[in-house]
Amino acid sequence: MAKDIDQQILNDLRQFDFVAQNIWPKLRGLFKHSIAARCSQCVISSRVPYVTLTDGVCNLCHEHNKLRANDEETLWQKKYVEHQRKELDQLLKSHQGKGRDRYDALVLFSGGKDSVYMLSRLRKEYPGLRVLLMTWDNGFYSKLSLDRCKEVAAKMDLDHIVYKPRSSVYKTLYCYTLKNVEMKGSYQTVDRLDGTLNQMLGFYFAYDMNIPLVLAGVDFAQELIMQFHSYYVMPFEDMCSRTLTDRMERRSGFKIADIFTEEDQKLFWDGTGKDPDRVPQYVLPFVAWRPDKAAILGELERESLMPERDSSPILTNNQVLSIMTAIDIKTIGYCSFEPEFAEMIRFRENDPVYWRNAFEMAEFGARNKVFLQRTVTKVLGKLGLTFQEVGLEA
Repeated sequence: MAKDIDQQILNDLRQFDFVAQNIWPKLRGLFKHSIAARCSQCVISSRVPYVTLTDGVCNLCHEHNKLRANDEETLWQKKYVEHQRKELDQLLKSHQGKGRDRYDALVLFSGGKDSVYMLSRLRKEYPGLRVLLMTWDNGFYSKLSLDRCKEVAAKMDLDHIVYKPRSSVYKTLYCYTLKNVEMKGSYQTVDRLDGTLNQMLGFYFAYDMNIPLVLAGVDFAQELIMQFHSYYVMPFEDMCSRTLTDRMERRSGFKIADIFTEEDQKLFWDGTGKDPDRVPQYVLPFVAWRPDKAAILGELERESLMPERDSSPILTNNQVLSIMTAIDIKTIGYCSFEPEFAEMIRFRENDPVYWRNAFEMAEFGARNKVFLQRTVTKVLGKLGLTFQEVGLEA
């Protein structure tokens, strides 16, 4: 039955994605008064509180365009980014074949274009780096993504582990956070806990297996929004303390002690008292590399790593995203992921046409209970939740 539900959810998302990209652009004009105005450049919604539109362009793009016009972005890249690239290069080269045990690096691998690009580049530029791929299966991730991970790992002939925790762990996380999103938005609440837990499970695996590096495909724009730091490697003192969990609790407004059992709280990283010689470094190559969308797609095509079909981010993402989007539209008026995606568009790391269609279709669907509603119903059923419990109307 679970597999049938997952297939039904995938079919719903395929239909949503097809309509959003192929039919919605022709209908947009008919419904322009029922959806928010958007920036013509980064497509961010005018309902985001700090966004204002002037001649169709938001204040954030106006500011970004000034930086580009004055070559400040180029100068910053040369002064700051190139320095990070050199340091990252030295770090990765110094760890090739030098791990404390079987592996030099644990790669947190989602199977998306960014993580496949990162893996391909690592293999080409650091062939001596012994990597172990780690993927999560929490019961709500797309089967397409999981299959993609396995295909790429097999094609590259790399060791790959798929970690499937007890179903209660992520179900508890989603049920609690979805009921308590309120005005903070799902990005700062549901997604922050989900994403942070994924990373921290990787830290524990690396620590237990004595792997010195943990690598993730988080990019520069995401780091700006997440406000972890703007450097390619996490400060080691943060890894040797509870800082990362404290920061997650502070920014989400949740305490893990209010959500999880004492045993499950231990899944969240606390480096206090751990052997510093075994604590891994957390490395984000994208923050230093800063590849644009064209570079990523070009690399995947050259290496024959482009998925043949079903590569849309709508289809390969977490099923719970449908509920998160519906809650956001009702409570704050826009999808709380938009600031991150708009920032990525400004840095040429995302497709504005695709995401304008997707965000507008999601807004229209959530407000009118079409397309998105069917997916939300099924995912709520998997979680054992009702529409009322998460503040939605059936």
